[in-house]
Amino acid sequence: MHRILSAALLTLAAASTPAMADSYHCVSLAYPPLIQQDASGPAHGLAVDVVRAVFARLGHDMTVEVMPWARSLTMVRLGQRDCVFTIFQTPEREEYLDFSKESIIPQLIYFYARKDAGVAFNGDLGTLAGRRVGTVMKVNYGEKFDAARDHFTVQEVATLEQNFRKLVLGRVDLVPSNVYTASYTLANMHDTAVDAEVVQLPVPRDNVASHIAFAKRRQLTALRDQFDKELKAYVASGAYRHLLEQYRIAITPEMAQFLDHN
Repeated sequence: MHRILSAALLTLAAASTPAMADSYHCVSLAYPPLIQQDASGPAHGLAVDVVRAVFARLGHDMTVEVMPWARSLTMVRLGQRDCVFTIFQTPEREEYLDFSKESIIPQLIYFYARKDAGVAFNGDLGTLAGRRVGTVMKVNYGEKFDAARDHFTVQEVATLEQNFRKLVLGRVDLVPSNVYTASYTLANMHDTAVDAEVVQLPVPRDNVASHIAFAKRRQLTALRDQFDKELKAYVASGAYRHLLEQYRIAITPEMAQFLDHN
């Protein structure tokens, strides 16, 4: 009788114990203030905080490794990591990734040029044909740029900071970047030549939805759908707006539309 009672109590205890939270492993690139990592600490930034909060609302843990973008894409393509963010959606990437339907953040893409270069941009990429454009390796700048890419002389480097230095030296004519990362990078270069010479062209080149995507080899489509639902609830709760204030990111008309959509 004692053994039966003990077994029953053990069964009851097991049934009443919450299931262990799953832990998911994401990768990304250094893209401050959205994603960044100090030498001695974990990854942080607006996008990291959003993704971590949504996973927590789902009852899961997550880690983020910051590494070169090409390596991040390779690891999720091979199923060595669960997810990657922030990432633009392309047909090529859809072959090995399940993209969130909801955007983590809308990314306004601008061109940056030298102040004395006399470059004018009215939104028509055709007017910039033949220009030397500095990009970051494996980073996608949206469908419009991809369609016009062959009309530029594209030079790839590892970081946005390298591109701004090349711009000042006259080795490239234009550098595209989302406004959040460009503003952060320029402010933290502490370079008087960069401060004096680099300007943002006034017309945004594109407004591109930026996602989290899950490795198809990991079969996480159900998690992707749960993430979409919880992300909408997170934005609607006002917590996202609070993070924007915390990171001093301006609520542009495009950002306001994103917030209202949720």
